[in-house]
Amino acid sequence: MKKIFTYMMLLVTVVVMSSCESEDHYISERLTNRDWQGHLGTYYNDRWGLTGDDYWTVMRFVSRDDYATSGRGYEVDFKRGSWNNDYAYSTFRWFVEGGEITIIYDDDQWNPVYISDYHLSGMHFYGYIDDGTTREIRFDFADQYFDNWNYYENAGAWRTRSANAPSSIVSGVFANK
Repeated sequence: MKKIFTYMMLLVTVVVMSSCESEDHYISERLTNRDWQGHLGTYYNDRWGLTGDDYWTVMRFVSRDDYATSGRGYEVDFKRGSWNNDYAYSTFRWFVEGGEITIIYDDDQWNPVYISDYHLSGMHFYGYIDDGTTREIRFDFADQYFDNWNYYENAGAWRTRSANAPSSIVSGVFANK
C-alpha cells in the first residue's frame, strides 16, 4: 500500500508540474512577438515636469523560439498626444513561471515588476502590476501593431530608462520609492 501511495504522489507531482509548464508556455506564446499597447494608469512625475495619472504604453515581448518562457522586451511609455516629446523607452528581460510574468528592467534603478492578477485572452491583456510599492497600477492593453520602435531605439539615452540612462529620469511608473 505504501508503494502504491508513493507512486500516486509521484504521478500527481508530475501532472501538476506539467500543467504549470503548459500554462507558462501558453502564456508566453500569447505574449510574444506582439505589440501590446494601451492604458497604463498610475500617478507619475518625470524629470521634465510631466505629471499625471495616465500613460499610454506599448510593450513587446520577444523570445528565442516558440517554446521559450523567457526573453527580452521593449517598452515605451508616453503621454498621449505628445508621443515624440514626452516619453520613456526601456528594455527588459522577462520570464513566466507558475503563471506569473516577471519583468526586470535593464536599468537596475527600477524595481522588477510582477504581473499575476491579469487576463490574457484573444487580443486583450489587462490586469494589475505589482512594482513593490503600495500603488495600484492597472493596465489595459490590446494586441495592435506598433511601427515606431526604431524612433525610440535610435533616440538619445537621455530619453530612456535603459541601462545607460540617468537614474533620475522618472520617479513614477515602476520606480523605486
